[in-house]
Amino acid sequence: MSENEPLIKKPVSIIQEIEAQLENYLRKQREEIEKTLEERIAKERELAREQLVKIEQEVKKEWQALEEYGNLWGEFEEQRAQVLVKIKDYLQRIIDRQQQIESLARETNEDIKAINQLQEQLEEIRSQSMEKAAFLKKRLEEKFGLKTEIQTKAEEEERLDLTPELEKLKKVKELLLLESGISVTPERVPAEEKPKEPAAEEIKPPEVEAQEPSALETFPEEPQKEVLTEEKISLESKLEEEIKRTIAEKLSADQTKSSPDFREEKIEQFTHKDLEEYYRQETANGSGQIGFYQKGKKYILEAEELLNRLRETIDEAKKINYKLAFVTVSKEQFYLKQELISIQEGLKRYLQRILFLMNKKGFRFPALTQDILNENNLKELIEMLSIQNWSSAEEFSLFEQKIISLTASFKARTTPSSIYFAALKKELEV
Repeated sequence: MSENEPLIKKPVSIIQEIEAQLENYLRKQREEIEKTLEERIAKERELAREQLVKIEQEVKKEWQALEEYGNLWGEFEEQRAQVLVKIKDYLQRIIDRQQQIESLARETNEDIKAINQLQEQLEEIRSQSMEKAAFLKKRLEEKFGLKTEIQTKAEEEERLDLTPELEKLKKVKELLLLESGISVTPERVPAEEKPKEPAAEEIKPPEVEAQEPSALETFPEEPQKEVLTEEKISLESKLEEEIKRTIAEKLSADQTKSSPDFREEKIEQFTHKDLEEYYRQETANGSGQIGFYQKGKKYILEAEELLNRLRETIDEAKKINYKLAFVTVSKEQFYLKQELISIQEGLKRYLQRILFLMNKKGFRFPALTQDILNENNLKELIEMLSIQNWSSAEEFSLFEQKIISLTASFKARTTPSSIYFAALKKELEV
């Protein structure tokens, strides 16, 4: 037994040594693997951290862009509000100036009426004095054989002093010159004053105007400094012509009515049927039809039809605004506002089409109402439609008052309607 013990122990130690080596190898491999894994995890963690930093920087940039956009939008809204306030301020100034002009015009017309009455008195006194002088001359010749010359020269040299009225007229001219870029139409005309429209503002038939120069020859001439030399008739010359026409109106009334050229009865017979052969229609950008009269190369817009379209649109928008005032549900308010925007845009397209026809195809408004409806008025309406929001009762009211004013001026000018249609027919045939 003692001889075999070393032999038994030796293989055991070898096995233990091998096991120890295997354990060391396994431990080293584990340590290397763990070290490699930790290094890889550290690299991945660092890479992830860098990516996260980049993402955070990009998000911060987006936040800054949003803040800048919000600030910019706020500035735009503030500027828009300031511009709207200025526009309303200027519109109010225009309305105030127009009311002042209207007031001055009424005062001038009252003065003209007084001048007419005084002129009648002067004519009556002159006729009586001439009759009496002729009677005395005849009596002196019959009884005493004396021939005397009646001193009519001094009477002819007497002039009517219109200096105060001309001074008032100059003030009106100055106001009109300030508004030369704007079509001057009265914004609000009180209902009780409408029957008192002066005769000077009414348009006479062409035959009556043709006889006015002969009537003016009997009236004392105006001072030479008031003679107009401009080739085109401006606002000032129109006013002076209206004053002269008014002064001579009553003097020429009897002569005009007795003249064979007086065709008032014929003018009263003119209606729209007399112009049916010239009537045409043009599509207005999908917003309805534009009526006009055509003869040859002449294109004259139907002004009354345009005003009717404007009034109908105003009435339709007014009904929606009335509903909007009583609706509290946000969704219904949104739909009503969208409908208002659609109506407003449709009217703007309609007016833009008319403006295009005027600029490109030679269309024009009737000469009889050229100072009431013209290209400048049309541009002003388009501009108002572009900047106004009809959801605002105040802005809608401004546009409505403008249309009411235009309609009132047009009706005053074209009443009775036979004058309007007669003037249109003559304008087409000339």
